[in-house]
Amino acid sequence: MKIFVVGGKSGSGKGEVAKMIEEYYIYKLKKAVVTEFSKYLKNFAKELTDWDGVSQNKPRDFLQSFGSQIRAYDKYFFTKRMIEDINVYALADIDVVIISDARMPEEFEEMKENYDDAYSILVINQFAKSKLTVAQQAHITETALENYNEFDLTLANDNLDTVKQKLFKFLDEVENETINK
Repeated sequence: MKIFVVGGKSGSGKGEVAKMIEEYYIYKLKKAVVTEFSKYLKNFAKELTDWDGVSQNKPRDFLQSFGSQIRAYDKYFFTKRMIEDINVYALADIDVVIISDARMPEEFEEMKENYDDAYSILVINQFAKSKLTVAQQAHITETALENYNEFDLTLANDNLDTVKQKLFKFLDEVENETINK
């Protein structure tokens, strides 16, 4: 099973890149699933706030604050849960797991430590203006990757066609590497 961990700041295009990876593997007739570390936190938000889990008005302050509390309780809370999920996906014969929302170095590191075929992708969008407040932009989940450089691929999200071309070239290389193992 291949694991792709896609990270970046809010609004960088992580979700779009994850969909492109899924598209690539569906074309290859592989079973792929797109998931998120934040699904656990979002589920808590649905239970503990009046957020319906669907509307675009995410309770960002709650998500950031409660996420910090959870990481203070257990730094690896989200990664341990994801590892459990990936092991369940293996039971369903999933070929590719795409995690679309990494924000912390340990989210990349733990996946690489636990899976031989885990790849890290950073998405940067320096052209889009952030929709977050200054305080939200300063949160650790928005800044933790700024000095982390252990990515297999860094994509500047400036043009969708160019991003897709670079991403698919990388995925072709991953597939060729797998064939040659």
